[in-house]
Amino acid sequence: ITFKNYNAYKQTALNLSNESSFLVIGKPSKLEGILKTTMGNSLNKVDLKDYKISGFQLVQDDAFLHFNGVLKKDKSRSVQNNSITEVFNVALDANVLSQAQFVINHRSKQKDIVVQDINNKLYLISNKGKILWKKQLNGNILGKIDQVDLYKNGRLQLAFATSKRVYVIDRNGNNVSPFPLRFNDEITQPLSVFDYDNRKNYRFVVTQNNALLMYDTRGRNVNGFRYKKSKQTITTQPKHFKISNKDYIVFAAGNSMKILNRKGQSRITVKEGIDFSGNEIFKYQNAFTTTTSQGELVQVNLKGAVSKQSLNLTSNHFIETTNKTLVSIVENKLTIKQKSKELDFGNYTRPKIFYLNDKIYVSLTDLQTQKIYLFDSQLKAIPNFPVYGNSGIDLANIDLDHNLEIVTKGEDNSIIIYQKN
Repeated sequence: ITFKNYNAYKQTALNLSNESSFLVIGKPSKLEGILKTTMGNSLNKVDLKDYKISGFQLVQDDAFLHFNGVLKKDKSRSVQNNSITEVFNVALDANVLSQAQFVINHRSKQKDIVVQDINNKLYLISNKGKILWKKQLNGNILGKIDQVDLYKNGRLQLAFATSKRVYVIDRNGNNVSPFPLRFNDEITQPLSVFDYDNRKNYRFVVTQNNALLMYDTRGRNVNGFRYKKSKQTITTQPKHFKISNKDYIVFAAGNSMKILNRKGQSRITVKEGIDFSGNEIFKYQNAFTTTTSQGELVQVNLKGAVSKQSLNLTSNHFIETTNKTLVSIVENKLTIKQKSKELDFGNYTRPKIFYLNDKIYVSLTDLQTQKIYLFDSQLKAIPNFPVYGNSGIDLANIDLDHNLEIVTKGEDNSIIIYQKN
């Protein structure tokens, strides 16, 4: 469906018949096998890696069957403003498991890509498409990978949790001692990394069902933190917010919103129960904000008072916020700052907000039609979107030029980098 907006396809289509009995359009990794099978052993050494898109078709005539194949290199690197070009496509050893994300390369001050495959292998990939290393992990990464500067020297490490480990991995793919920390009981939420005063005195918060554990940069328990666990299971990743120079650790447990201080003690008592929807808790309008399973926006102020507002959402919805911007998607209705738009019916990912170059971008992906959408804060579609993709995205300037890049899942075992020109 999005091929028609893809420059490489437009160039290929010029040489294809308008009428065919059988037509295949795709990327080299898929079509290379078809070409070899069709043309026999004479093309066993064919290499299509430099060809962005190709087409093969069969045209049946009265007594003949014509084979027509078009292989073209994409020459669309220097293109007009607002166009979207594919920079590279990287195949992994196995299918993609996690959503790829950009991470800072402290040496170049640019950004690279991290992604995990279904065999629990973690990859670091340069912004030129080179796989720098692969590392075998003991399980699936929970949530997003954070970056920390454990030694306060400007060198960044990757920090994350699997179900039984907390990892800190350096630029070369090596474990940073004393990590990984090993756990017998299951870790049930993504690792939370807190840096209360932006002094790189990190706190690693581990959730195990109804318990919270906190560790310092040496992997030791933080003695000053004592969360008295209840019978209620923690159902959202603990988050740290700072409001008016006070620290708040916030998460959902059962039907209670817990708001703690640095010591793990209750800082604010929320005055009523909440029927949580499963969405995260955000700081929006300086209040702790999420939604109920009935689709209401629920906010808790600094005195613990609860307010609710109908957003006309069904039980199956997603929200995302900054302190000033609220985005929601329910079925095919996208709302940004009180403006709404009906999209095609589909299976949409959670919306994601990016703030880059003094501009807000909102992304979401229809997994059913494999379309990535990108809007501005006024709900205006960014030109030349949607583009092809099979997951949510990360969006950043990864090479210090004037253009933004997007990383997403392509085919089952590959990631794609696009450039927004």
